[in-house]
Amino acid sequence: MPTAPPDTDTDPASPTDRDLAPLRVTDRALLADVARLARLADGIAAGTVPLGERRALAVGDWVEHVCEAIRHRHEGEEAGLWPVLERHAGRTLDLSGLRDDHVALRGLLGEVRRATRGLVGAVLVRPIAVASAEDFARIRRLARLLGELADLLDEHRRDAERELRGLLPRVPRAEWLRAARDHHAEAPDPAFTAARAHATAAPGELAAVDAALGGRGLAGVLARRALRRRERLVFGD
Repeated sequence: MPTAPPDTDTDPASPTDRDLAPLRVTDRALLADVARLARLADGIAAGTVPLGERRALAVGDWVEHVCEAIRHRHEGEEAGLWPVLERHAGRTLDLSGLRDDHVALRGLLGEVRRATRGLVGAVLVRPIAVASAEDFARIRRLARLLGELADLLDEHRRDAERELRGLLPRVPRAEWLRAARDHHAEAPDPAFTAARAHATAAPGELAAVDAALGGRGLAGVLARRALRRRERLVFGD
């Protein structure tokens, strides 16, 4: 995400750093999860991480949630956030490279999902303790795909920040906030998104993240506790 002007005591005309915090933290959480999943798959392929049926199903569920959140993030950029920037950027904005990234990422997300489903299906048929050479080849492929996804996501994030830096001061704050609010409201699993963002946010970002993603109150606490139990099952930490 681009860098925003600092917050001020008066109502700013353009989006502030606090306004961008929910999007920035969501990106950080998604990248962290993909990197963790890649390390997990590496451990499974090396035989140092056990993978029983229960854990395999939990891993499959986590991968689906992360991939769906990434899909939503990028479709939301194209449908809601980028048009706001384009209306106010004049002729200086070229999003073709970032759009190409989205095409590549969509293809890679599909491969990750298919590879994960194949791995989970194989574990349900044959425990990892008696896995075949084909099973381990499947696991190694998933680890490679997740590593590629993490690299491409990080590169895309850095490219977007460089490409869009300096444009937000031209965007009316109210218009940006409406687009961001609509984007957050359409999250495929708001509880998952809010809980993962909350776990990744810095202390100074928590209030903005909770306000935008719905992580406040008892419901948010319970959702985070439930997700933490699933997280321990998936990652073992």
